[in-house]
Amino acid sequence: MSTQTSIASAAVHVVGQYNDAGKTLVGAYRAGVHRLLGGAASRYSDFLGSRKLPLVSDQVKANLIGAQEKINGFLANRVDIDTGRIVSVMDRVAAGTTSGIEAVADRVARVESPVATSVINALGALNQPLATVSVQIADRIAAGTKQIEARVSGSEEEEAAKPVRTVKAKATAKKPVRRAAARKAV
Repeated sequence: MSTQTSIASAAVHVVGQYNDAGKTLVGAYRAGVHRLLGGAASRYSDFLGSRKLPLVSDQVKANLIGAQEKINGFLANRVDIDTGRIVSVMDRVAAGTTSGIEAVADRVARVESPVATSVINALGALNQPLATVSVQIADRIAAGTKQIEARVSGSEEEEAAKPVRTVKAKATAKKPVRRAAARKAV
């Protein structure tokens, strides 16, 4: 039954890797939202601070910036609460799936019939390469999500060190077609 045990351990490993990958993506989402909110707050306060707007005193500017900070705080808090709940659900699903896999593997290990044992071993031998590939795919997905998280939540020094590539697009304006000319062409 060693083949069956290795398939069960591979399945448990895959579930764990997908759970980790999902939590990593949720963490990247959380970090991205926090960066977005922080960037919007700094741009908004820079905009208000650098401009002289008619009928807007320094007190009104301070109140606007304070209101915007409260809104950002509320949104950041909601994102933290919601992503925490998502991670909790993901952990419960992974724990339930893992216990189900272990229960099935335990029941299969209790089979004493020689015919059933030979069938289980044959099926296990057929599915072992698939289990191995599944483990490799799960490991790559987990590694990829960690790269995504690192990129999303990267520090400003890392971003400043990387050269930024600007792309210039040509503005192509189409010549307007007169309706009369278009009707004659048809």
